[in-house]
Amino acid sequence: MKMDKQQIESALREIIAKRVLGVNPATLDPTQELAMLGADSLAFSWILADMEDAFGFVMRGSDIRKLKTLETAIEYVEQHVGQ
Repeated sequence: MKMDKQQIESALREIIAKRVLGVNPATLDPTQELAMLGADSLAFSWILADMEDAFGFVMRGSDIRKLKTLETAIEYVEQHVGQ
């Protein structure tokens, strides 16, 4: 499934907003660290699972450390989608 950057970003904004309470997907700063927004280890686990479902690839648990911000999550998905 090929997605452009805007589609990836939109999907990730929704996933993050669903798993981190109080985050508005429309105003989420792409450079803000998700942990600073209140994402804990459980939220990151759910974000990872939601990303696998949304983008159709399996992530290694250790890759969760690469998802520090929306921006880094977008880059990660761009590298792995369609592989």
